[in-house]
Amino acid sequence: MTTNVKLTSPRELLAVVLYLLGFHPTNSVVTLCLLNNKLGLTQRLDLPRPQDAHDVAKALLPSLVTENPDSVILVGYEDRAGDSLPALESLTEALHSHAVQVHDRLVVRDGRGRSLDCHSLSCCPPEGSTVPEPADVPGVISEFVGQGVSPHPDRASLVRQVEPGPQAAAVSRVMRSLQKTRSRAGDCLDVPRAELFKAWPRILEPEASSISAEDAATAAMSLLDIEIRDTMVAWLCPGTLGLDELGEEVQRLFSGLESALQREDIDPASTGAQIAVQDRLIRLCACLPDDLAAPALSILASFTWWRGDGALARVALARALRCEPDYRLALLLQQMVELAIRSGR
Repeated sequence: MTTNVKLTSPRELLAVVLYLLGFHPTNSVVTLCLLNNKLGLTQRLDLPRPQDAHDVAKALLPSLVTENPDSVILVGYEDRAGDSLPALESLTEALHSHAVQVHDRLVVRDGRGRSLDCHSLSCCPPEGSTVPEPADVPGVISEFVGQGVSPHPDRASLVRQVEPGPQAAAVSRVMRSLQKTRSRAGDCLDVPRAELFKAWPRILEPEASSISAEDAATAAMSLLDIEIRDTMVAWLCPGTLGLDELGEEVQRLFSGLESALQREDIDPASTGAQIAVQDRLIRLCACLPDDLAAPALSILASFTWWRGDGALARVALARALRCEPDYRLALLLQQMVELAIRSGR
């Protein structure tokens, strides 16, 4: 996501990176794009083996060039001294070959960070400076805290939040019950769209505490209707699809969401409201067993990628494609994430 946070030093930048990624990175290379003095596209990959560093740089380069930044900051997170240098050097060479300026290159190890390109002992001692805790730079991270952003301790924790939770078994039981009481209940055309859609205002209600198994099952069934699924993407991600290009019946259904979610809540500037919507979508995905989850995970990925949260989009797509390897929307979104194509922003 693009942020207006004003940074005055590499130490402050390192305090912000975990909020941009959504988790504390380890053994990673992170790229941050700068455009008009704002932090834009942020990407992370596991540190490659030295012999694979060139391939990693080649994989990251297209998205960085597409973003057309004023400059790029590179950060290597390593457990052992020198582990991140091959990736940082390969990326630097690749960016320079495409006339992209490298603003700074930082290395973080054992809780200390240093710049590879600053040789002033007063600000960049060889042993590095302690990476500040959020409490040490409240003015820098206050925007994130105010929006309810709290980074996960690691990427595994980020992944776990979209995995099936305890309620997934209950949703499976509800679906089996529906299949027993309705003929061909798995075919969404046999159930009126209004009935399929009725759970969504409750699911997206920011103040709601939980999602019932019945609502989760109904929502999952609704997303088998491709037009409902695509309209949900259009509704949540302005600029991706034109709502007026979709059917009148489905447009009427979505007008009912106004009671739970005002249209301005999805405005690109309403970050706090977006995070509330994102949390509801995450909870829905955690309610769903694998055989029902791919459409909801794809909607979550579409919304988070539209917001610029590549880390969460990637983990949502990873589970979606594990559930349904040929799910076309997830495959399309995966290509967009890999190529850093973001619609409507």
